Order: sequence, then structure tokens, then C-alpha cells
Amino acid sequence: MKNVVKFGLALAVFLTAFGVRANDADFSVSVRSGLGKLINFSINNTKAHVSITGKDGEVLFEENIKAKDGKINRTYDLNAFPAGSYFLEAENGAKIARYEIKIDEKTASVSEKAIAEVLKPVVTAKDGIVTVNIKEAAKTPVEIKLYDENNAELYSETVTKGSNITKRFDTKNIKADKFTVVAKYNDKMFVETVTTK
Repeated sequence: MKNVVKFGLALAVFLTAFGVRANDADFSVSVRSGLGKLINFSINNTKAHVSITGKDGEVLFEENIKAKDGKINRTYDLNAFPAGSYFLEAENGAKIARYEIKIDEKTASVSEKAIAEVLKPVVTAKDGIVTVNIKEAAKTPVEIKLYDENNAELYSETVTKGSNITKRFDTKNIKADKFTVVAKYNDKMFVETVTTK
């Protein structure tokens, strides 16, 4: 079914009239009114990853998108999808937003707002200090691990309190140039490697 769905998705670069609309500063997802099962997607960014999954989490379609002008627009034709509930997940450099799509025999609808949003951690390295900032982690446990370039675990902690988390690691006395931070929260895992020297 995955291949059938992939071929059934028609992509258009430019969008026209909008009907129902879900919008925030980064993402916009909408349904073209009166045109059946067409879903419009727009993101203010030069790069994005978009996927459509079923209720069971199976990825039915995904693509990495790049745009030179800083605005990405797509139209997805979902006529090949059977009636049911699906999720559109959009990811840019700062966050991941998830929208619910409901399809019946003739039409598709999209949740007005994202049903879940996860801000990605910000990892920086300067003068031998690796800093991890996680904002709005909600009330979910946040697991943070730090590895050296040989994949030796240097630090591991699960933080259960606080919605904004900042961790600083002094790596000046460690004989390594690259460090990898792994952060897990809100059912997502983020991995980023930084160079300190």
C-alpha cells in the first residue's frame, strides 16, 4: 500500500484559494474547499521534512523539501487514501508540528491547529563548553546523553521537572574534538554532533 499511496500523491508547487486553515508563525495547513481530498501545506523556511502517517505510525509518504525563496508550498492529493484518520507531520529547523487529517469517501479535513508541537533542542559549542537548551518540554521526562567521538557515554540524566532545561558540559579536559548530544522527549529523539575546537 505504501507504494500505491506514494504514486497517488500529486504534488503542486504553488497554492491557490484556501478554505479551512490551520496557521501559526511557521506552518500553515489547509483544505481546498470544494475540491475533494486536496490538502495544502505551506512553511516559512528554506528546508522542511514532511510525512503522512497512518494511525498505526506507518509512514505512507515523506519528502525532504528545499526552497530558495524561504517559502515552501505543496498540495497533496489524498484520493488514493482510504477513509480514516491520518497525520501530517512537518519539521523545520526549530520544531515539529503534527496535524490530524480525517478522510471520508469524498472529502478530507485537517485539524485547525497542530495537535502536537515539539520544539527541537538547541545545541551549541564554544570554547570547550557544550550547551543544550530545551524549551517548552512540557511535563514529559527529558533524557539527555552526551557522547564523545568514540561513542563513549560521558553523561546521562533524565530530567522530570521544568519546562525549560539548560545543561552545560565543560569538555576542555576531554581528549575529543566532537561530541554528540542525544535528547529524548515527547516521543521524539534528537541527535546532534558539535565540534568544540
